[in-house]
Amino acid sequence: MTNRIHRPLELRDSREVYWMRQWVLGQIKGGRLEADFKAAQFIQNAEDAQKFYSRQLHPEQRRRLNKALSARRARIKSKASHGKESPAVRKVASEMTLEARNTLHAVATSRGITTSELILSTFGDEYDRLPK
Repeated sequence: MTNRIHRPLELRDSREVYWMRQWVLGQIKGGRLEADFKAAQFIQNAEDAQKFYSRQLHPEQRRRLNKALSARRARIKSKASHGKESPAVRKVASEMTLEARNTLHAVATSRGITTSELILSTFGDEYDRLPK
């Protein structure tokens, strides 16, 4: 059996250190990780995280942590890039039947626009004519 040298854990900021600590504690509590709970509670910075990663985690556990961290980064990147591509959108509650909602969504999708754009293009002129 060869002894592989593992890559050091690369945490980019204090939020990732906090996230790693919470992930490790959750894995220990859930019985999916056999590591020292007290040592995990003392992860405060990137250096502590690296020590814990090197000393407490087995190769399979390191792989799971890296995979979870990578997925987290991808979700954050996706949210950030999605916000840059479209105007600020806030979900609002509106009264409509499920059939009306599905119809609205289907028509908007077929035209390649958002439901907001469909509503504004359909009712925008009428709205502008309403007394204010």
